[in-house]
Amino acid sequence: MTNSLDDPVGASSLQRALRRLRQSRWWVWGPVGLYLVLVLAGVTQSSIGADGLREDPAHPSGVMFNQAVSIRSDEYLTSTPLSIGATASGSTDTLNPLTAPQGFFTMLPTGLASSVVLFDGAILRLGTFLPDQMLIAARWWLPFLLLGLGAPMFFRSLTGSRWIGYFAAALMIFSPSSAWWSFSPLGMLGFTMAGSAALLRCAAELGEGRRRRAVIWGLVSAVLLARTPLHYQPWAIVIAPTILLAAIAGLVADKRRRRTNLIAVGATGAVSVLLLLGVLLENLESIRASLGTVYPGARVASGGPNPLQEIFGATNLGKLDAMAVTGTNPSEISSSYAVAAVLAVLVLAYGVRFRDRSHRAATVTAVALVGFWFTWSLVDFGTWGSRFPVINLVPPQRASDVLGYVAILLVCLVLPGLADRTRLGFALLAAGACALVAADAGSLLRSQNLLTLSVQSIWFSSVLLAIVVFVVAYRPRVWAGYVLGGVLAFSLVWHVNPVIFGLGDLRGSAISKTMLRQGEQARAAHTVWASDNIFVDTLMAATAVPSLSGRQLAGPERDVWAKLDPTLANEAVWNRGGSYIWFNWTDASDLKFSNPSPDAISISGSPCTVAQRMPALKEIVSSHKLGLSCLSEVDTFTWGQGARWVYAVSTPTP
Repeated sequence: MTNSLDDPVGASSLQRALRRLRQSRWWVWGPVGLYLVLVLAGVTQSSIGADGLREDPAHPSGVMFNQAVSIRSDEYLTSTPLSIGATASGSTDTLNPLTAPQGFFTMLPTGLASSVVLFDGAILRLGTFLPDQMLIAARWWLPFLLLGLGAPMFFRSLTGSRWIGYFAAALMIFSPSSAWWSFSPLGMLGFTMAGSAALLRCAAELGEGRRRRAVIWGLVSAVLLARTPLHYQPWAIVIAPTILLAAIAGLVADKRRRRTNLIAVGATGAVSVLLLLGVLLENLESIRASLGTVYPGARVASGGPNPLQEIFGATNLGKLDAMAVTGTNPSEISSSYAVAAVLAVLVLAYGVRFRDRSHRAATVTAVALVGFWFTWSLVDFGTWGSRFPVINLVPPQRASDVLGYVAILLVCLVLPGLADRTRLGFALLAAGACALVAADAGSLLRSQNLLTLSVQSIWFSSVLLAIVVFVVAYRPRVWAGYVLGGVLAFSLVWHVNPVIFGLGDLRGSAISKTMLRQGEQARAAHTVWASDNIFVDTLMAATAVPSLSGRQLAGPERDVWAKLDPTLANEAVWNRGGSYIWFNWTDASDLKFSNPSPDAISISGSPCTVAQRMPALKEIVSSHKLGLSCLSEVDTFTWGQGARWVYAVSTPTP
């Protein structure tokens, strides 16, 4: 998207000033400077400020703007508390003896190779002497920084336009699916985009004979790309290959530098694969435990149709937080801007002038992959679709979650190839087609999922979309359409997630300070706790208190579970990954195992029985008073909107 800002001919004083600004490399120090400000302020958009994670919700610790989103428990009850716990202990070891080593399922390193690849998790070990809120903020905002730096570099290398990269990054960050999934898709997007951009830069430096720089960029690329398969696989399989293969296709298509480009791709790929193999070898126990589980186990899927509103409905979700959702939940109904694929197809049909062979090859590759994933999410493949290796790991529902991101990639590859001025009829057709698809998705949302979504809102959002598409399609070199699109995207999501300074009551409350001391003592004595409340489990995870309750991500430690379940009669209940371990304290001597949901393992019975079978259990937390002979009350506190009783457990005589 080369525009007037890139043209030095007949430059005015404003244009000269803008040129000087560009020469100062603001596109690097600007995002880096903003990142440092956010890190130093210890600010994130985590939902750890939810009422359930407060000692007294009426008087919360720290400063938080907006309300926490209590929908993505994977974030505020799992990933963020585990990261905070790592800063408390200075270790990323698994603290629940019932669970197999969590390994990269927590995105925390376990050895040398994973400490390199998961470097943002490795820095959490510094939390014993560096401010923990800064370390958490550094990890939180890193994908944003990588996307902000990588997308402009990626698109400039392939299309010649840095500006279109900022538009792509803005649409990806300000997608409803980003906001409602607590920004977890951005981890894949940021690392993959930056890694692919570094690969393109490596090839360029090698082609110019600057070998030292090429090696540095190649190593950066290898580290970033080695991480991409470790993200949530159903999303990563859709996103990562689409971005990376587009970049590789562009490099291979360059006849003039094909030899050096292939060397760059081969060397970087080899290092990346070696790093990934190192991570996998360090986590073999975790992998075996996960593959051997009843849930999720080795699930396979086939392509199939998804509701159109879950793919194209993003522009209608500006008030999702204020509406009741029928048949699903806000994160599942959220989406990215898949409607961009409609514009991309029309632009390709109209005709584009590719910058060079690399631009053409990257676009053709993206068209093929994006087209396949749309087909996978819209068409029934029957049972034979489950025979596709790797692809069969992607349920069509999960592919539809991220279709908008690859659609953004595609449209930003083709827009720079449009003529400076297109025909009015084409611009009107593009605007009308995109608005019609979005309006249809909005109407389906209104009839099936968001019953209070107004007709006026559907029309209003569709008209605004039509205006953006018209301006972008009619005058693709004018900045106004892109800025307006970014602003409107931001308006849909700015109010979804909170802005929290510090770590809330997980660090600022009196009980969190007490639990930090208790965690240190328990780790030294090799003893464990257990609770009957998920919010208390989260407090213990964030304060590094070893506990039998909490999250079992990879799978079970079978030998230890056999102590709780000596006959192994309940193995189908507890042999699960990605699950919560819940205790329900009663005075019954027999333990009962059940699955209230596919990702929950409930153990009901007396803590005395648990302690008899697991002698390391020395303290429990209960949501009600208990009068068992093996228990002695030692403390009470308030947490998660309820009173909690702490009991010391004496190991009963068998």
